[in-house]
Amino acid sequence: MIGRLVSGAAGEVRIRVCGASIERFLNVALQGEIGLWHTVRVDARTIETTLSLSDFYALRRLMGRTGCRVRVIGRRGLPFFVARLRRRWILTGGVCALALVVVLLTQFVWVLEIVAADGIPVSALRDVLRETGIYEGAWLGQIDTDDTRRAIQTKIPEVGVIAITRIGNAVRVEVDAAVPTPNRIDRAAPTGLVATRDGVISRTAVTGGQLLVQPGDAVEQGQLLVSSAVPNTTEWGEAHRAHGMGRVMAYTSRTVTLLCPLSWTESRATDRMTTRYALTLGDRRINLYLGSGIHTDTCDKITIEKTRLSIGSRLMLPISLVRETCRECDAVPVSGTAQEVGDAAAQTWLDRLAQTLDGTILDSRWTIEEEAGAVRVRVTASCEEQIACEMIDRTPLPEKEQEEPAE
Repeated sequence: MIGRLVSGAAGEVRIRVCGASIERFLNVALQGEIGLWHTVRVDARTIETTLSLSDFYALRRLMGRTGCRVRVIGRRGLPFFVARLRRRWILTGGVCALALVVVLLTQFVWVLEIVAADGIPVSALRDVLRETGIYEGAWLGQIDTDDTRRAIQTKIPEVGVIAITRIGNAVRVEVDAAVPTPNRIDRAAPTGLVATRDGVISRTAVTGGQLLVQPGDAVEQGQLLVSSAVPNTTEWGEAHRAHGMGRVMAYTSRTVTLLCPLSWTESRATDRMTTRYALTLGDRRINLYLGSGIHTDTCDKITIEKTRLSIGSRLMLPISLVRETCRECDAVPVSGTAQEVGDAAAQTWLDRLAQTLDGTILDSRWTIEEEAGAVRVRVTASCEEQIACEMIDRTPLPEKEQEEPAE
C-alpha cells in the first residue's frame, strides 16, 4: 500500500510494447533494473505494462537494443496533475481563491437569526447582541455566550430564557418572555371593594370585610362598597381590619354612538397569483424583477419564503433567496341602506361587549339617524355585571364605645 502511494506521488506510466522480440524487451528491462508491474500479454507481438516515471525515462535510452516500439497509453500521479494545472493556471488560481474564501467564511458570522417572543423588542435585542460581539460579519472567536446572556437579561428585563446556538458560521438566538409576576394584593392587607361603574346593586356575595350596600341601592363609580374596617360585633368580636373579598353585581347601562358610512370599498380575493424573487445580502435587497415589489394594497395574502444559500450543511452564505407569492385582490364598491348598516354596526358592538363583559346583557336598543352619506347609531345596553374592584382601604376603625359606669 505504501509502495503504491509513493509510486502515485512520483508518477507512473502505462505503456504498450509492440515488436517481434518481446522477450528481448523484458530481458533488457530486467538487466536495467527497471520495475514492471501489471504486465499483460495482448497478443504474440504486444504486451501492456506499468512502470514508474523515472524508469520510463531510463527505458527510453534502452529501447534501441530491444527492436520494439513503445506507446504511452496512460499517465497517473502527482507530476502529471501538476503539469495539467500549469496549463490551466486560471482554473488553478480560481480553485485556490475559492478554497481561501471558504476558509475565511468559516471564521465569521454570516447568518444571525433572532427568534423573540411577543413583547420583546427585536431592535433592542439586536443592539445588545452587537455590543457583545454577535452580529453579521463578527469573528466567531470573540463570541462569549455567557456574557451575552447576562447583558441581555440586564438590559432587557422582559427576557426570560435565552438560548444561543452556533451551527457552522450561523448563530441562532432564541429568547422567551419572562413569566410576569402577578401584581397581587397581599391577602393580609386591609382592602375594600369599590364600584367601577354607576349602577343599582342587584346581589352581593361578600366573604370578607364590612358590606356597606344592599340590593336596590344606587351607587356611583368610585364609591366604597365593602369596607376593611369591621366594627365591634358579637359575631366578629372587637373592631378590626379585614381583607375585603367578594362579588357585587349591579344593573348598569352602557351607551355608545357609532358613525358609519353608507358606502365603502371591500377587498375581495381573486384567482390571480403573483410570484416574484429577490436576493438579500445582509440588509441589502436585490430584486430579480422589474419594479420595487408586491404592492400590499392589491394583495389578499402575501407568503414570503426565505432560503439561505449554503455550501454543504454547515457553511452558510450571507445571501438568501426570497420568494414572494401573493393572491391578488380587487377593490369592490359596497353599499347598504341606513337600516342595514345601522343594524350591523350595533350588533357588532354588542357582540364585542358580550365577549369582554363580566356579566350578561339583559336588553339592548338602538336608534339610527341618516346624515350626509352616513348613519349615526346610538346603542344602549342594559347589563347586569360585576362592578366591585379590590383596593387598599384605610378607613379608620370605629371608636370603641365607652361603657357607662354602673350606678
